[in-house]
Amino acid sequence: LAGVAAALLGAVALAFGAQFQNRGVDTAAAGGSGGFGVRGLLGLVRQRRWLAGTGLLVLAVLLQLVGLLLAPLPVVQPLGVLSLVITALLSRRLEHARLQRRGVQGIAVSVVGVVGFVMTAALVTRSAPADAAAVTPVLVLAGVVLLVLLAVVLLRRGRLPALAAGMAGGICFGFVVTLMKALLDRASSAAAQGGLIDSSTPFTLLLLAGAGAAGLGGIVLVQTAYAAGSTGLVVAALTVIDPLVAVALSIGLLGAAAGAPPWALPVLAATQAVAIAGVVLTSLHPPVAEEAAVGPPSP
Repeated sequence: LAGVAAALLGAVALAFGAQFQNRGVDTAAAGGSGGFGVRGLLGLVRQRRWLAGTGLLVLAVLLQLVGLLLAPLPVVQPLGVLSLVITALLSRRLEHARLQRRGVQGIAVSVVGVVGFVMTAALVTRSAPADAAAVTPVLVLAGVVLLVLLAVVLLRRGRLPALAAGMAGGICFGFVVTLMKALLDRASSAAAQGGLIDSSTPFTLLLLAGAGAAGLGGIVLVQTAYAAGSTGLVVAALTVIDPLVAVALSIGLLGAAAGAPPWALPVLAATQAVAIAGVVLTSLHPPVAEEAAVGPPSP
């Protein structure tokens, strides 16, 4: 329960941080040529809103790590979909936008799917340290994915569609969460045995370096997405891809659902599909400005 509470608070911090970061990116990218390269990224450090958003996102990450330390990854990670709900409400408040009926339905569907997923995962998954043999494929796969994404960004010179950049950022953060979960479990197990430094410490540091590289890639991609699209679209992409990648890696490679009954995986897949469908529906019907909702004045 403490892990779930930390994850929920992290989702709230993520939603507010995304709003502030997006506004800072919009200001920094104003008047640009449409791309968002190194100069645009460096200019963000002068934006107070972006710095405030970054602080909130750091808080969100810390809360998420607490949640991962206290609960299995498949239970904690999908709770980030709450960020989508809060983002929609913030858009209504800060941007004077009205929630569309289909958008509200999408939010409700997402919440139902996530609740079902979390309840099922809480019954059938476990949190235990993964050995180096199980974590190594995740580390190698993260390196390959980062190289591919780096090549794409360089070829496109920072000009990526918002949805593509947001989904790519979500993939990076999915690897960050998985590697950090493995690192935290290993550190917790080592501490319980009397010390954090032993023969496995070099591998633990390698996990930390891999998570840091994936996190840096995700940050760059998400800022690129903010420069090309709305907060709601980026948050929707993150809330779909991030938990999907993290849960798939956790169950498929780290054995989080080892020993689960036969019905568990189909139920987890179905409830995750429901949550994804709700996010897609919400992203297709984002909040609209009140003026647009009312329509143009009649002649």
